[in-house]
Amino acid sequence: MMMLAGMFIGFQSPINAALSKRVGIFESALVSFTIGMSVLLLLVLLSGKGNLREIIHAPLWEWTGGLLGAMYVTAIIVAVPRIGVSTAMIAAIAGQLLIGMIIDHFGWFGLPVREIDWRRIIAVLMMMAAVWMIFGGERPEKKQIKGEANHAPHVYNDAQGE
Repeated sequence: MMMLAGMFIGFQSPINAALSKRVGIFESALVSFTIGMSVLLLLVLLSGKGNLREIIHAPLWEWTGGLLGAMYVTAIIVAVPRIGVSTAMIAAIAGQLLIGMIIDHFGWFGLPVREIDWRRIIAVLMMMAAVWMIFGGERPEKKQIKGEANHAPHVYNDAQGE
């Protein structure tokens, strides 16, 4: 299931980045979240499960998930045209792995403790090496085919039309 979710993010990132060139960075993020919220609202109404009334009793830090999600989506919208989808994804995953290991190690947010060991440290180092290997510090060539701006699966072009 998480592999499929990762694939969704892989598609979402260049789609949102392309939309941002048409409507703006924050506007693209807003469209993404509005559509997502609409789908979730429908699912909440149809499922009848859960208890949204309890939200008023949630501590303030439990409300930050949406803020962090908005920051992530906006960062991806900015990063994808500059460094490419694969580099943006591997860098995001490396960051998630690193903070996930810290959260697990200390058992933050009421999660069970999973101590950092040498295997986990090597995994993070390998992810960071993957970021370097995929990106290599070079900017990708712009290979947009002129006149095919409405064709979805093509290489990204910048605002100057290069």
